[in-house]
Amino acid sequence: MRILIVSGMLGSGKTSTILRIAEILASKNVKIAVIENEIGSIGIDGEILERFGMKVRELKGGCICCTMKTGMIDTLRTIEAHIKPDLAIIEPTGIADPNQVITAMDGVTGLNVTGMYTIIMVDAERILKVKKMFERPLKNQLSVADLVLINKVDTVTEDDVKDIESLLRDMSYNGPVLRVQADSGKNIDKAAEMIP
Repeated sequence: MRILIVSGMLGSGKTSTILRIAEILASKNVKIAVIENEIGSIGIDGEILERFGMKVRELKGGCICCTMKTGMIDTLRTIEAHIKPDLAIIEPTGIADPNQVITAMDGVTGLNVTGMYTIIMVDAERILKVKKMFERPLKNQLSVADLVLINKVDTVTEDDVKDIESLLRDMSYNGPVLRVQADSGKNIDKAAEMIP
């Protein structure tokens, strides 16, 4: 089972991206399961994902990367045993450090993880306005990113997008960056192609 982590701040388009990627991969006969980390009591995203035929398991009441680490591992074991997906997609909360999800997998027994890939979602509408407040979480997310998707590029100027790309480079991210529109699916096919 491969693992895809899709991380980014609240409202950055994680669920829309997961839906689009899953739809593309499912059309290629990739069996997918989704683990969502919901802090609140109502998992609306899970209901949406299940309508698209995906198996969803929600972890509530804490952060998947710290207080709920054991729950995440147990959930992955259950998913692997009962659903047997080719790909498990993990959607942590917006403030989660995906590196902690990755390191939580170190030395874990009873799981056959054949690869991990991390996508970080960046909200083009808000990142330049809130960059000081989210600088540390964003740096942590970028430190393990295999791919960065700048979402909502249709809502900002070309100069803003270039400023966001510069911000990513200033934060020492040197990997691939794609400009996307998750709601419409623009360039999500390119992102799906990059997932090993």
